[in-house]
Amino acid sequence: MEDFWTWFGRADNVIGLVTALISLCILLLVRRQNKRYRELARQTPRVENFDQIVKLHEGIKSSAPVALTLSLIPAGDSIKGSVELFLRTQEWKMPIEELNMNGINNPKDLEAFINALREKRRYFEASGFTELHLFIAGPVQAGTIIGSMYRNWIPVKLYHKPSPAPPQVYEYWMPLM
Repeated sequence: MEDFWTWFGRADNVIGLVTALISLCILLLVRRQNKRYRELARQTPRVENFDQIVKLHEGIKSSAPVALTLSLIPAGDSIKGSVELFLRTQEWKMPIEELNMNGINNPKDLEAFINALREKRRYFEASGFTELHLFIAGPVQAGTIIGSMYRNWIPVKLYHKPSPAPPQVYEYWMPLM
């Protein structure tokens, strides 16, 4: 029995050493990989010709544009009137779809918002719209959600309401890239 415990103790020591060596190798591999990722992040090219990209997408560039107005602020009124004024000022003709919510106050509101966005996207696809002009009054997080759901789709053009607002109410900001 004493030989068993001696053998078992030696086996335990060998397994511990092997485990320590494997852990050390993994640690070195992970550190090297993280160093590569940091180096790649430093080498990420800057966006070139940003002004040209913005100008290229400015205005109506396709045959079937649509405007989407989102009013997601508590007790907020529709922004459709402001968008209509902007479109008249620009002399653009396009249908306006709107989505109004009394804020995004809880997970149920968030779920309703996401489902409404999905529904709008399916509607836009079924209607054959070729570009989307997006006007938002709401929290930044809502813009992030919209960007994730509408990216790599048809061209989406973002508009901004500066303070103080100019006579045409909105300014073209940039395309969703």
